[in-house]
Amino acid sequence: MADTSTVTFTVIDVERVEGAGRLAALAAIEIVLDGVALTMQGLRVLRHDKRITTEAPRYRNPRTGQWRPALILPDELGRAIAREVHRVLTLPA
Repeated sequence: MADTSTVTFTVIDVERVEGAGRLAALAAIEIVLDGVALTMQGLRVLRHDKRITTEAPRYRNPRTGQWRPALILPDELGRAIAREVHRVLTLPA
């Protein structure tokens, strides 16, 4: 049986971005893994037609020049974060 951990997250900040193509906003979240808090800044919030998705911050690989994710999240956590960021974005300002 695999070990399990409790993971929670909180959207700390969402800054809307205008005029940047699919990029709708940049967000910061706090992820708590079994009581250890990590802050992720630069979470990209992207528009896909009527859907909103999120991407982890990226860095450029110095050998290949390709952009790579700085953090790889499990799909389930990534989808939950996208839903919460979308909820925060749609709240009245």
